[in-house]
Amino acid sequence: MSEQRPRTNAERQAAYRERKRNSEQAEDVTGVTPEGEDVTFKRPATLRGLMASARAGTIELTEREEEQIRRHFGYAASEKRTYLEREQAARRMVEVTVDASGTVTRFTVDGVPVEEPVGPAGLSLVAFPNQTPGDLTPTEEERVKLG
Repeated sequence: MSEQRPRTNAERQAAYRERKRNSEQAEDVTGVTPEGEDVTFKRPATLRGLMASARAGTIELTEREEEQIRRHFGYAASEKRTYLEREQAARRMVEVTVDASGTVTRFTVDGVPVEEPVGPAGLSLVAFPNQTPGDLTPTEEERVKLG
């Protein structure tokens, strides 16, 4: 028989993490696949992959995956909507915003009128207006002050 030395904290933690990882992997096993279902299909391993597959309708997110997504994006503990419900709400908001917006006419440097989309409440989506040559040229009065 070999004598066992006392385990260090690091060894105990490593053993605990290994047991935890094994139990999580065991939970992920789905069991028997229904007839006709592709046996080689593998669930995405990343949150982005899970979300894309859920949007495409190829998988249904588990409660655990929903919770991981909520935690990743910083949702409050009281948030109970599923990922797809939140996506639908966001899509409805965008549709309402796009429908309410219109266009305004602005003129390029050459004087050509351009239809420009505007956001909610008629806010222009262009950050800065066009400057024409000479806009920043000082006047005679300003030149005298400058010396």
